[in-house]
Amino acid sequence: MPVIPTVFQPIRSNDYQQRPFKAYKRYRVNSAGFTTGSGYFRHNAIYRKVTPHILSDTGEGSGTLTYPINSEDNTNQHVIWNAIDHKYYRNNTPAYAADFLDVELQQRFLWHSASIFTAPYGQVGEKIKHGTFNITSSIGDTVINLSDDGNGNLYDPIIDSTKFASSSKNFFYMSFNDLYRKFNDYDELGTISSGITYRLNGVKKSATINGSFVVKPGIEVTSSNYRVASGLSVRPDIVTGTNIQIPHHDKFDRFGKCDDWTISLWHRSATTSNSFEGILSKWAVKTETYLDKIDGKRKTRKVENNNLTNHIDVPYYTGADLEADGIRTPLQLTYSGSATTHVEYVFLACDGTNAVSVTTGDVSKGYGWNHVCIRNSAQKLEIFVNGVTGSGGTHGVLPDHTINMADLIFGNTTSKRTDGRMWDLAEVRMYDYAVLDTEMESLANNNYTSASCYQTNVAGNVFYKNAQAVVSSPLPKYNSGSGVFGNTWNLDYRGTHTIYENECLVRVPKGQFNVTMNPTSTYRPATVGEPCDPNQANMPPGELRKSLFVSGTLAPYITTIGLYNDNAEMIATAKLAQPIQKNPDVDMNFVVRWDY
Repeated sequence: MPVIPTVFQPIRSNDYQQRPFKAYKRYRVNSAGFTTGSGYFRHNAIYRKVTPHILSDTGEGSGTLTYPINSEDNTNQHVIWNAIDHKYYRNNTPAYAADFLDVELQQRFLWHSASIFTAPYGQVGEKIKHGTFNITSSIGDTVINLSDDGNGNLYDPIIDSTKFASSSKNFFYMSFNDLYRKFNDYDELGTISSGITYRLNGVKKSATINGSFVVKPGIEVTSSNYRVASGLSVRPDIVTGTNIQIPHHDKFDRFGKCDDWTISLWHRSATTSNSFEGILSKWAVKTETYLDKIDGKRKTRKVENNNLTNHIDVPYYTGADLEADGIRTPLQLTYSGSATTHVEYVFLACDGTNAVSVTTGDVSKGYGWNHVCIRNSAQKLEIFVNGVTGSGGTHGVLPDHTINMADLIFGNTTSKRTDGRMWDLAEVRMYDYAVLDTEMESLANNNYTSASCYQTNVAGNVFYKNAQAVVSSPLPKYNSGSGVFGNTWNLDYRGTHTIYENECLVRVPKGQFNVTMNPTSTYRPATVGEPCDPNQANMPPGELRKSLFVSGTLAPYITTIGLYNDNAEMIATAKLAQPIQKNPDVDMNFVVRWDY
């Protein structure tokens, strides 16, 4: 009787498993012979609020408008900046900006210039692996090293973040670095009468500007080879009544005798003549709520102290003036200077009867940027300039009761001022603890390469899913010349690729697949009589199996396993490393694995 070989065996659904796993391939790119033909792009980007029109050859005014381009692909640098700004920075919330991770951990800030690197999908995979993007770049005689912290930040290890003052205890912060957006071009900075914001307890608020301020280049970062402005600052534009007004808040009641606190700011006398000026005060103006009798609505209004009798038109009150007028104030910071040679800072507080002041004495850096820090620690009040205590070595103990409901004022104390001098202000911070000496030095550090005056070591961002890196910071070492990707540079990163490992259990029962599929194992019987060859050795293939294969004398060997779909179409084959004999009385199992 003929033996019918088994060809197909169904696979159970639970005998097939698929396990995905991540593979991370390393990629390296450098400036040597770099071309956009590789699929990578590098772009410089420059801020311009309103970009020039792109004109055709026949357009009106053709040829009169120019814009900076990236030479490798002729892209408009203004357009590149606005595209990056719109995509990642303009609305800096996860609801609007692309590629956000943790909004609390990723720091996003776009300066007026930026260097951008873009990788193609084929050289990345699904995304850049977190924490693997590293850049080394030479800009002039400065070497830049930036590393990815895994949260989408490119940090500079030269800036020592371990010495930063506590960000969680920084309850008030006012910076002016974003004010360039108020103007059409960074080179056209001018006057503003609104737009200054601050953060109080982490919440962004708008300050009131009385008068107007000029936006200027900010803190100078210096070294033996450089002296360059960084960031932005503000300067009173007109004298009478010019100030920044911050409404009173309960947090401002913490500047008491028994409280530990710190005030930090950067200041520069911007005039070559003798200066006597108020910087910060809290006693002359307050915001009150009242009921409008005409429309019955509750409104707010500014109220100035009308009980002043002593020197109401001078830049600031002395301690004796405050005592004479019975003024209670937790703080007033003033300065005086003599041309370009020196400057002196004075901080005082008064309980309405007794005033206490501390002074720096003469600081021989009058016509330049100074970091001023006032610290109250364990009832000891001190003032520091550039991380060093006042040359006079003075310190004091605050009066017992100095709290008031007045607003915080930066600039002219009241609108009654009739004279004044110019000064610049930047990076104002207030802490509800006494900063350590090392932290104060960090706040005062304006070194060209290691400046920590902005209390961040983040110089840009990595956007993993979009395979882009943006380097942009107020510190000029990152954006001088042609940017981070302009001279000699190297970068490496790892791309993320998901590989699927497939596993199929092939069951071979003992009663099946026991007959070889080789056609030479069959024969066609003779039509008359018995075969002349008892072993059917020389007979043509046919429908019967030769006795050697049926009797078990020659057992089949398994060499290949084929996997088929429901239409009997082969979709995969597995080759065994060596043939395996099929045992007719033992169940056999094979595991087939493949990846893609």
